[in-house]
Amino acid sequence: MFRSIARVAVPVGIVFVSVLASLANAQISPNLPNPTTAPNPLTTTLSIFRSNMQDKIMKSAEAMPESKYSYRPTKDVRSFGEILNHVADISYILCSNVKGETTPATAAAKGSKTEIMAYLKGAFGYCDGVYSGFTDAHLNDPADFFGTKTNKMFILTQVGNHDALHYGNLVAYLRLNGLEPSGGWF
Repeated sequence: MFRSIARVAVPVGIVFVSVLASLANAQISPNLPNPTTAPNPLTTTLSIFRSNMQDKIMKSAEAMPESKYSYRPTKDVRSFGEILNHVADISYILCSNVKGETTPATAAAKGSKTEIMAYLKGAFGYCDGVYSGFTDAHLNDPADFFGTKTNKMFILTQVGNHDALHYGNLVAYLRLNGLEPSGGWF
């Protein structure tokens, strides 16, 4: 009896796994960048991830109506606009650290959708300059992460990580307001 069940279950299982693999593969865009051929594959990989997250954040900022920039699901969390300002602040802080520069002024609060989006665009553009001029040879150069000694790869990783963390917040805020997040190729 076991052999009879195995004769049916094994081929069905193989077909099932093949179908799932095909579906998973279909979810990955053929336009996905391939950093393995880049002169600096590690830095390029970090840059692709960061760029993708920042694109999603900008699309989220655009999608949310200005009247909802003050929206917060509970009193204990940042508003939509405050999250965007925070993302820009941290981008400036982390990227200036990697560049070895003083952090550009971030103290002035940005309130309108136009001001916040311009601030985000400026922060993301500043980071673009850091990533585009960076090479894998310098990933292990020393860096300081809020008082902790580390390397520049850690800091560059945290830029994308921080963006992804807060993109998750923005997705929830958009959905709670009946809006669809941008999605994208990953």
